[in-house]
Amino acid sequence: MKKIILLLACVIVSVSCDGNSGCSYNGHTLHVGDKGGCYYTNSSGNKVYVDKSKCKGCY
Repeated sequence: MKKIILLLACVIVSVSCDGNSGCSYNGHTLHVGDKGGCYYTNSSGNKVYVDKSKCKGCY
């Protein structure tokens, strides 16, 4: 029984981690800000905002 519970926990964790796999834009990881803005950080460290539709499903 313990092995089954452990296996289920591993599956749940791996599935939840895959949720952000589509959260990128031009090779940059997308982030959702406190106010709902969708952005990535460029090589200079600046936030570059993109259309919110690009962050659909990213949390």
